[in-house]
Amino acid sequence: MILSKKIPAISVLFLGLAAASAPAVADWTLDGAASSLYYVTSKAAAISEVNRFTGLSGRVTDAGQATLDIDLGSVATNIEIRDQRMREIVFQVDQFPSASVVLQVDGAALSALKPGEVREQQVEARLSLHGVEQTLPARVAITGLAGGALQVHNLEPLLVAAGSYGLAAGVEQLREIAGLPSINPNIVVNFTLVYRR
Repeated sequence: MILSKKIPAISVLFLGLAAASAPAVADWTLDGAASSLYYVTSKAAAISEVNRFTGLSGRVTDAGQATLDIDLGSVATNIEIRDQRMREIVFQVDQFPSASVVLQVDGAALSALKPGEVREQQVEARLSLHGVEQTLPARVAITGLAGGALQVHNLEPLLVAAGSYGLAAGVEQLREIAGLPSINPNIVVNFTLVYRR
């Protein structure tokens, strides 16, 4: 599923592959093992749970186009049957296997970041999820790491509304199957992404 301003997973967030028009001299590639995308769900009015996606990929081109692709089939809720229901009922991964986010950043400024230096930026991210694409605002911090790597994380939790991406019916079906009195259709998303050259 994603993540105060409305953004989805993406997620927060939520990010698809994009081709660079310039030579990939200073491109960064997402380090999936060092990156994380968590979302918090609430049910039965008082129960909150932390879930995540383990399949993340993406890049930042030297022209400043940043992408993130989220494998929706990699959803991890710590309960196997719930993972299966999320894949099949909510995300419908057979039709919509991934969610993607694309945004534009200042590539030259990123290349100049020194280890430990932080750049805060308000961005407009194009999130594609479940066949719906919307442009959403997010405030991020980009930190320079050793070896020219970058770390990107959200400065504010992101709120993603299931109904805005055609997921409300699936959430309601999940609620009925689980026998719950309610499932909050809005999720809170937090992410930390590491891109390496």
